Amino acid sequence: MIRLLIVEDSKTVRQLLVSVFSADPEIEVIGTAESGEAALEAAGRLRPDIITMDINLPGMDGFQATRAIMSSCPVPIVIVTGKLDPKDSGTLFSVMEAGALMVLAKPDPPGSPGHAGSVEKLVRHIKLMSEIKVVRRTFSRLMNQVAVALPEPAPQISVVAIGASTGGPPLFQLILSQLSPQFGAAVLIVQHMADGFTENFVHWLNQNSRLPVQLAEHGMLILRGQVYVAPDGAHLEAGPGDRIVLSPAPAENGLRPSVSALFRSVALCYGRHCAGVLLTGMGSDGAKELKTIRDRGGITIAQNRESSVVFGMPGEAIQLEAAQYILPPEGIIQLLAGLATAAKPAR
Repeated sequence: MIRLLIVEDSKTVRQLLVSVFSADPEIEVIGTAESGEAALEAAGRLRPDIITMDINLPGMDGFQATRAIMSSCPVPIVIVTGKLDPKDSGTLFSVMEAGALMVLAKPDPPGSPGHAGSVEKLVRHIKLMSEIKVVRRTFSRLMNQVAVALPEPAPQISVVAIGASTGGPPLFQLILSQLSPQFGAAVLIVQHMADGFTENFVHWLNQNSRLPVQLAEHGMLILRGQVYVAPDGAHLEAGPGDRIVLSPAPAENGLRPSVSALFRSVALCYGRHCAGVLLTGMGSDGAKELKTIRDRGGITIAQNRESSVVFGMPGEAIQLEAAQYILPPEGIIQLLAGLATAAKPAR
């Protein structure tokens, strides 16, 4: 039985969530909290298996509550919130930086056409996230120095494709905040995320990125020094003529956008002039296709177990011998910076 604590200040939404989760025989709602202070107290007293956390709370907000819980009595925390204005992106993704695993949308209202589907998706993800083993967070921003040897001879990299799922957003923020404004390759990103939050993700990344970040559009030129993020509901692919292709093809690994589609297209279009990076996440999306990049001469990187929130995706790639490099985030940053110093323009 999964023991769930619900943190939500709206009585109406709180009752809806209690009803939704209590209807599942595998979930027991052991308590609710209306404020961040109450959430912190309940987390320590009840020791739930997982917490759903709203962003906007009276007193201690969702960010402060998540940070306090992850520092004192760590437990899987999932943000469950409505669609936010882009100006609220900083708060939303700061909660993820503080240790929340992912963001999910609140269920559609009862009786609406999308209610059943939104409930099924929410419950399914809560069950999956409850299995993740989290650790106490100390929130140090200091990065360790990692010695990474560049391949000899150094390849000419035009495009870097990066995929992530659970735990990915803070890593993308860290990576893009460290890469030089003169970074010599384009960056294509697939981050598994609930529909409706990707624009907020792009807005948040731009607050700290040293490279311009934009939501990818069909037909865009792929240019060096630019970052393109897959939008909701479409595969992000590299196409002929250094152009972005947004494909409505069926989901892969149950996902659209999928990392697999991105990696496969980059391998086909750029061969040895590309790099693929597979970061933390559940499942196996992108693992086989990272091997495709390696087989076509590209550089391949997987995040190491110790730094991954979930070692599923990079772990699968490592088992397939798809990754030439297995590195923590600081090592990935150092390697990418080295590879792109002599990179040719993507166009």
